[in-house]
Amino acid sequence: MTGDRGGSADVVYLLLLLQAGFGLLAMIGELLFMANPLYLLVPITKAVLLFVVAAKVVSGRRWAWVTAIVVEGIGLIGFWLSLMAGLLPILSRTVTFVGLLTEIALPVTVICLCAWLLARPRFPRPSARLRPPVDPWPQPLWTDGLPAGWPQPLPPAEVKP
Repeated sequence: MTGDRGGSADVVYLLLLLQAGFGLLAMIGELLFMANPLYLLVPITKAVLLFVVAAKVVSGRRWAWVTAIVVEGIGLIGFWLSLMAGLLPILSRTVTFVGLLTEIALPVTVICLCAWLLARPRFPRPSARLRPPVDPWPQPLWTDGLPAGWPQPLPPAEVKP
């Protein structure tokens, strides 16, 4: 049902690519400040997963919509756990407007759009189906053959047993 261009699946595709790009950009910053290649594993894995899911969401795969909901849900849970851990005096968590957009608004939007795509019927309702075709050329008003002057069809050949 995602054959229409510019539909919800295309928006989810764009948002997932955007989120993967934000994650890779954050990974580069983290690598520059931490200088430890172990910090590359999770962001690269998540970016590859988001790229694959984005490609399959736009193709109309239902498992990709479910996977996008699960991945975004895990990201939201991680944000709230990080926020709760930031309440401890030892740790600090700075919440910024960009962080709220990329960690809450974007995942919630993807979850809502994927849930809407899953809730849509896969096939049109019977009332929305096309009517049977109507003959555009109505039957002629005469009933006893072709009009005068028209070539008459040949009678069928007799088959001898």
